[in-house]
Amino acid sequence: MPGTMPSERVQRRIDRLLDEAEEAADGADWDRVRYLCDQVLRLDPDNEDAKTFAEAAQRDTGLVAAPERKNEPKDASASTPTVAEPEAPTSFANGRYEVTGFLGEGGKKKVYLVHDT
Repeated sequence: MPGTMPSERVQRRIDRLLDEAEEAADGADWDRVRYLCDQVLRLDPDNEDAKTFAEAAQRDTGLVAAPERKNEPKDASASTPTVAEPEAPTSFANGRYEVTGFLGEGGKKKVYLVHDT
């Protein structure tokens, strides 16, 4: 579809995806931003907004944001005391795996992106 304008239906979908990408960027959910931008760029490869969000996600990939809790006001963190997180490990298995990023956490585990040296 390069060079052609998307139909109204496709444009509405693109707009919804970009709205979701904007919300994900507000929450620093960069994996979600990248996914949504990929969806937009499949429909409209020249979409400047999707390209801009995707570039921001690429730049900020190393940043880790706390997961947003449902039913919690956006500014609740300002009144909640913060607890210092233990420092992330730099390697596992006696240095064989070097930690390159934090992917997320569940109830009892944290998941890291590592490089097998």
